[in-house]
Amino acid sequence: MLTKAQQRAVMSLQDKRDRDRTGLYVVEGDKLVREAVAGGCDVEAIYAEQDWIDAAPPEVAARAVPVTAADLRRLSAQQTPQGVLAVVRRPPDDPAWCAPSAGLVLVLEQVQDPGNLGNLLRVASWFGVADVVTSPDCADAFAPKVVQASMGALFHVCVHVRDVAPFVAEARAVGLPAYATTPDGESIYDADVETRGLILFGNESSGLPGELLRLASHRLAVPAWGGRGPGRDSLNVAAAAAVVCSEFRRRGGRADGVEGQAPGAGVQ
Repeated sequence: MLTKAQQRAVMSLQDKRDRDRTGLYVVEGDKLVREAVAGGCDVEAIYAEQDWIDAAPPEVAARAVPVTAADLRRLSAQQTPQGVLAVVRRPPDDPAWCAPSAGLVLVLEQVQDPGNLGNLLRVASWFGVADVVTSPDCADAFAPKVVQASMGALFHVCVHVRDVAPFVAEARAVGLPAYATTPDGESIYDADVETRGLILFGNESSGLPGELLRLASHRLAVPAWGGRGPGRDSLNVAAAAAVVCSEFRRRGGRADGVEGQAPGAGVQ
């Protein structure tokens, strides 16, 4: 049975301050909860309707707290709860972490739409990018809307919150390339790129600030087919990231030394 204390604790995690204070966040829905458990996430608690518990594997069902549909409506951040939610402890963000000397890192500056951030995490996971850096004024990667939009990708990438300009400057100082995506950059299809480095994406409306453009070693663009014009002035940031990451991986052949999936596998 759900206690008042449990209810308050779960509901408080809709607030970023409480997520930061506790290191916990909420995962909702059958697919995501099962994936969190199977992926070895640190699942602190599971709250589920009895039908879900009855259908769950015994080792999962034994950990679940039975709740009513009305309970879930109170706990959930969604208008239509999906029968189960879990409280998960997020992995610690080591303040000493710096960009690795090999591989790719997505660096996001002021990406504020939760759906965009969730989809960027999906892009990173799909293309084998293990680390994503977000600026402090990005949407919170562990907010309910971002978790849902990530479709489980959040469980497979490491999110690091950093002041982006110093982070990029440190990476450049040790010889890592930094690729700024900008409408006036060189076509991603013509540019000479390495298979390592930072790929920078900016705010949905204003793009990357001048400071980051000056720090970048390269400027890249996804060209509009047939040119730009009314109704074709921009590309969604997550769509642009998918194109750019795909081209980087095509140049490298294999994703960080691991064979990729069959073309199109798992696309939703």
